[in-house]
Amino acid sequence: MADPDLPLARQRWLMIDVSALLLRLPRVFGLREADQAGLSARTLERAVRGGLVHRLARGVFVADAVWRPGSPRDRHLLLVGASLRLQPRAVVSHHSAALVHGLPIPWRLPPWVAMTTSGSVRTATPHTLLRLEPGGLPREAVAVCADMAVTSVDRTVIDCLRELPLADGVAIADAALRSGLVSPSSLRRTRSGQRGWPFITKADRALPILDGRRENWFESWSFTRLWQLGIEPPEPQVEVYDRRGRFLGRVDGLWRDGGVVAEADGSGKYLGEFDPDGASGVAAARIVLAEKVREDRIRDCGLEFVRWGVDEMGRDPQAVASRVERARERGDFGRFRGGLELTPARHPRLLAPRPPFEGPNRPQTVVSAQGAGGNLLAGFAIC
Repeated sequence: MADPDLPLARQRWLMIDVSALLLRLPRVFGLREADQAGLSARTLERAVRGGLVHRLARGVFVADAVWRPGSPRDRHLLLVGASLRLQPRAVVSHHSAALVHGLPIPWRLPPWVAMTTSGSVRTATPHTLLRLEPGGLPREAVAVCADMAVTSVDRTVIDCLRELPLADGVAIADAALRSGLVSPSSLRRTRSGQRGWPFITKADRALPILDGRRENWFESWSFTRLWQLGIEPPEPQVEVYDRRGRFLGRVDGLWRDGGVVAEADGSGKYLGEFDPDGASGVAAARIVLAEKVREDRIRDCGLEFVRWGVDEMGRDPQAVASRVERARERGDFGRFRGGLELTPARHPRLLAPRPPFEGPNRPQTVVSAQGAGGNLLAGFAIC
């Protein structure tokens, strides 16, 4: 029953079940769609002020029940949907296209949506919802993914290598190689079509260190940060066996010249959906204990160990680099008593490796594999 003490407009607002009407709308919607669902412009504005609706851009909205619980990836994809409503002829590109393709999120995800157009545009500032960039868009450079026009994976990778921080670009490129979405030859073709483009030399620096054998984004990201500080990337994903041939574990990386194991530990490796008072807390404790036993057994074979986490690498990568250097100085591969098995390279390197930007440049130790499968390495002691 209406309250006679309230203004008529307020009474009508209270009688509208906004939440129920929002369920009829697409995830990202405009004023016309809202009106067709029974939400007038005035009602929608009140829903925004009341926290039921989140405004993505002028005339573009999303229900707060969709926006609020969303992950950074989810929220960025909602912004992509809003941007396509404002620029329907543009193509989603760069970091935004990487997210559409399911590739890793940059360490610091830009808050704006990247789009490319073949027409002449005035580039928006990074503080607006979207940023338009002019660029050639041949047919092979455009794909349709999730009903959106986006740059192809190859084009997306090269664009990210050009314009994102180097470690972010390498993490995205490694993921694309690892999943088989791109190949060295396809990346070379795409790179050749961007001669003279802004920051293309930055992509050229990154191409030699791409490696799809790295298991996750943090391995790619941290090994690249170390490379920028003068430490060449370790051999990724190496299986370690003891002197009796028993499998001890697969390590994230190995610097063979000093016999040093690299372990880049993202928190999800141990915690996942972590509840310290529940079953997952017990499971996490067991995983940490098992990891400690594994590390001790590998050390007993004569290998050094360096481990770092996301917080440490993000806060002070130079400290991690110093620990790696000290471990390599202490290490002596001649002390190793066991066997190693390298993960076969799915693709050859794109180019001859170039030295890091700064810091010492250590020569790489080359060890050839024996046997048809390339398993136990010649020169690696088996006792």
